[in-house]
Amino acid sequence: MDTSCPSHCKRLCFSADHDCRFMMTSTRDSHSFACDECRLRKSRCSKERPVCLQCRQLNKECVYSPKVSRSPLTRQHLTHVEDRLHSFETALGRLFPGGDLDATLRSLLQNPEVPRAPSSKSSSRHSTPKHEPERAEPAPEALPQQADGFDWAEKEITLGDLTDGMAALSIKPEGAGYFGASSSVVPLRALFDHGFDLNIPVRSARSGGVPLKAQLLESAPSGLIEQAFIDAFFLNYHTSYPFIHEPTFRMQFNDPSLRPHGNAWHILLNTILALGAWCIGDDSSDLDITFYQEARGYLQQASVFETGNLTLVQGLLLLSNYAQKRNKPNTGWNYLGLAVRMAMSLGLHKEFPGWKISLLQREIRRRLWWGVFIFDSGAAKTFGRPILLPEDSVMDAKQVRNIHEEDLTPTTTTLPAESPGPTIYSGLIAQASFHLLTNNVYQRLISSPSLTPEDTLNLQKPIEEWYNSLPSYLQHPQLPLPMQPTNPDPDSLALVRNRLLWRNWNLTILIYRPILLRWAARRWAPLSGSGPGTPDSGSEDPFETECRFRCLQNARLTISSISEYMANHMCTRLGAWYMLYFLFQAGLIPIVFLMTDPSNPEAASWLQDIETTKSLLTNPSLGTNRFATRCFEVINRLLGPPTPSVPQGLLTDGDQLDPQQHQHQHIAPQPLPNMMPFSEQLFSDPEFGGSLFPVEQHLQMNTGSMDFSEWVNFPAAE
Repeated sequence: MDTSCPSHCKRLCFSADHDCRFMMTSTRDSHSFACDECRLRKSRCSKERPVCLQCRQLNKECVYSPKVSRSPLTRQHLTHVEDRLHSFETALGRLFPGGDLDATLRSLLQNPEVPRAPSSKSSSRHSTPKHEPERAEPAPEALPQQADGFDWAEKEITLGDLTDGMAALSIKPEGAGYFGASSSVVPLRALFDHGFDLNIPVRSARSGGVPLKAQLLESAPSGLIEQAFIDAFFLNYHTSYPFIHEPTFRMQFNDPSLRPHGNAWHILLNTILALGAWCIGDDSSDLDITFYQEARGYLQQASVFETGNLTLVQGLLLLSNYAQKRNKPNTGWNYLGLAVRMAMSLGLHKEFPGWKISLLQREIRRRLWWGVFIFDSGAAKTFGRPILLPEDSVMDAKQVRNIHEEDLTPTTTTLPAESPGPTIYSGLIAQASFHLLTNNVYQRLISSPSLTPEDTLNLQKPIEEWYNSLPSYLQHPQLPLPMQPTNPDPDSLALVRNRLLWRNWNLTILIYRPILLRWAARRWAPLSGSGPGTPDSGSEDPFETECRFRCLQNARLTISSISEYMANHMCTRLGAWYMLYFLFQAGLIPIVFLMTDPSNPEAASWLQDIETTKSLLTNPSLGTNRFATRCFEVINRLLGPPTPSVPQGLLTDGDQLDPQQHQHQHIAPQPLPNMMPFSEQLFSDPEFGGSLFPVEQHLQMNTGSMDFSEWVNFPAAE
């Protein structure tokens, strides 16, 4: 059927009184556009689709092109365009600092697939796209060869080949578990991935022999050894981590009828004994392992997955820290995870103000919860793993009160006032506050490994806020001191304060370390135009330079503080563990600077920092500490040749030293170490002296001059 308008009405189609369906269609579609052919001919288009009347009659292709969008010619629109142009120019200037923007644009347009900065070799690469092929990034997270390569088994209690409880030497992930981008081992992994030699010879472990200490334990009077190690625990460990109410525990130990929760209490007892023995032993001592094995045996009997109580949480919490100290980091991580879950199942993270329990019971719950909180927060930061604790808004448990132990007893009915000075709980309070303010910083750090220097600088603000809130007795003393203090701090308080400061500086190092390693990786890259020793361009990003400076500054503060601590305070085994943990991480920072830019005018000061670190690692107070020996060897391997030999005092059983190499090695004399005194109660007991006679006769040794710590550390018979 012909749908065209009859010829006799064409002149009437546009008259007001003519009813034509074609005109009605045209009127309804007046908002649509004419076809291209009609617009070209400037003729009226019927706008029919798919073919208009004109194109049908002329047998032309009918095409309706879309409306061309044109910018409005207004002042408002022009201002908007100018602002966007300025933003793009600013962004380009940051991507390619120091260069001519016009030349950069021409280069990018001529070769769009390879964006590069033609005039600045030290540009801010943190802002470049991740797919940029020439971007040099360190590889902080090592991946195993196989899909099950992260599997681990920690059946032995030993310092293996580059494995440890601090996650500082576990360069290869096979069999070690996952240690993330903020873990202690990251600098070594970056150095290893860029070809630096970290092939430390494997040292043979001490061969097993007759368990001498187990024999001595069996021959000692009943309860005397346990009492000695409980004393050692509360003297050395409890002053740093007061999670146990000492008077209550001692009453339970002396009166078996008061012991709660069956096997759970024996788990706690043997863990306390293990920690006490560990604190006054050294790496050649193994008596603590006997107690650990006892605790583990009770764990298997206690159905820990099917029961929960405060005693078991206390035992698991302490057991997690002991396992880490004994180079079983993943085992300790699992104990800690169970302690966290069990603590929340008991509502320790809640305050329950209407609960009618004694003031002491409420305070014990708080101490235990914040102990769980600081251990889990600290372990996550050590291993570079996510923090799985509840959000701050979910936890309403009040902070621990800063009171002395004798001020709160089971019969106390009025809450005692907090002490203005230090107590054994001051460190727990400060450490809990630290993690509360900085856990979000850490989570941001591991979730955004490529933060810009500007964003990275802002992450330090919560740390500064925490430090400024510390009481004066926990802050860093103003140095240099005008004179020797007349009333020096007790060694326990000195350890608490210094460990807080070291942790503060360590987290600051972790914040800025990715920027430092990205800078170093660019210069280590084989195709980089700025190899080691090449001076930096004057147009380098000032924010990146500031980040590197702050990283080095906090490393130096750590090294200096540890040096002062070692010179003025007794170094217990617990203190040595934390000192080495923070020292090795800080000592690697000047090493990275020196290996990246050895011709820098500041290189001499970096070398001095390294020498100070090495002298601390060989301090006689560390005795036969195997981790110190490992760290010393790693530093020498990185700096070699020549590679100084390990001092004889640090060699463990099974270690071999080339005598020809040793005869050329000079070791400066060191002051005698500050030895830890111990009560003579154990050896003043006449019955105990008699029990030692068979062993004494067999070994042909004189025990008259042997103190308790020497007895604990006496090597096992081969």
